[in-house]
Amino acid sequence: MLLTDKEIRALVDKGQLVQGMIDPKTQIQQAGVDLTMAKVFTFEGEGVLDFTNEKRKLPRYKEVPPMQQEGEDTWTLEPGVYHIAFNEKIVLPTNIAGFLMPRSSALVCGIVQHTALWDPGYEGRSYFHAEVSRRVTLHRNARLGQMIFFRLSGDATAYSGRYQSEDVLKFARRGDADKGGQ
Repeated sequence: MLLTDKEIRALVDKGQLVQGMIDPKTQIQQAGVDLTMAKVFTFEGEGVLDFTNEKRKLPRYKEVPPMQQEGEDTWTLEPGVYHIAFNEKIVLPTNIAGFLMPRSSALVCGIVQHTALWDPGYEGRSYFHAEVSRRVTLHRNARLGQMIFFRLSGDATAYSGRYQSEDVLKFARRGDADKGGQ
């Protein structure tokens, strides 16, 4: 079942779902939480995927430095593919999964985002994968995506993969540097 704003607020007050929001009153919506942008990255190199993840290799991240516009950090993105890191940290209990949806205003501006399921028990500061179809200027802390939360029928096995405890802002890559990062 999809969580409501009242359920989300109660869990956020307990330190679950989303930590480090800039303004919870603005970011908590009727059925989700708006996530805000902190940094922008492009990719360098080739990716490799296999069944067991033994050969997995992710492209390297290259940070796109912000420009100053009227005293604010902004990024003017040309058409292409980017990873946009969030300010917020996601903390999911073992009975809740998350899914990131695009905000409609981001879609109208030509930002199409792709994400995967955020597993129960996941904890970390991550990103979303964005395909920009036309030039767009983004200001630091822009609300670009909305995380929605689904309560499971019971507790699941907690996520324990290589992205657990990741911090894209700190390490500028997927995964935790102590676990081999990529």
